Amino acid sequence: MILVLKSPFSSAHFYHQPLWSKEENTKTFGRCFTEYGHGHNYTLEVGFHIQKTDITEQKQELQTLLKSLTDVLDHEHLNFVIPEFKEKNPTTENIALYFLEKLKERGRGKDVSYLRLYEMDNLWTEIRQ
Repeated sequence: MILVLKSPFSSAHFYHQPLWSKEENTKTFGRCFTEYGHGHNYTLEVGFHIQKTDITEQKQELQTLLKSLTDVLDHEHLNFVIPEFKEKNPTTENIALYFLEKLKERGRGKDVSYLRLYEMDNLWTEIRQ
């Protein structure tokens, strides 16, 4: 059985290549390259493989886990606050990989059927396992 859970959060970010000039960064990244960045209201969605017994308990435990992961990024500027994004652009794909790694660190990577991160309703990335 797959249990699908969501956890929303809001974060700011920008894209840049420190070796490039301001002009080259602007040309390549457009509006995603600004001095202070811009924000999104993200939604993390994860499908977990679960047992059919104790669904309520598993749901509560996994929802708490997702919220603890998204709370770290909520209302933060990813480039400035989250160590993993000080040198890596916080693209939707890289943020999704960040969450998958955090789930693995918590011993839940094997339970993930898929992980989807929405940056907007029509812009998202998905990792299937």
